[in-house]
Amino acid sequence: MKQILILQILVLTAVALISATFSGLAGFWSAVAGGFSYLIPSAFAVLLLKLSKCNPLYHGKAFIIGEVLKVVLSLVMMLAVFAVWHQSLIFFPFLFGLLGVSHLVFLVLLRVKHYGR
Repeated sequence: MKQILILQILVLTAVALISATFSGLAGFWSAVAGGFSYLIPSAFAVLLLKLSKCNPLYHGKAFIIGEVLKVVLSLVMMLAVFAVWHQSLIFFPFLFGLLGVSHLVFLVLLRVKHYGR
């Protein structure tokens, strides 16, 4: 799980730099805000899974709680970003930062699923 967070940070960096190229500094910060809206809740979910690793009885429950926490915290963080930066936020870099970080897991799992075929 820690490797996924590192890959998410790398993808967010790439998306933010590309957004800065096309949209300037406001695009860079919009992409960073979008990526962090998902990256920070993912880090909390990973932390919860690491803490429950020593007790297998709670590991499955911690996974479900972590996923619910990730969704709820992501929504709260997106609403907070929109509430605070609605004047200067550029939507498409924000969206690309969010989608780049959130859908990276699907791309990694898709590659692993079809590995060797």
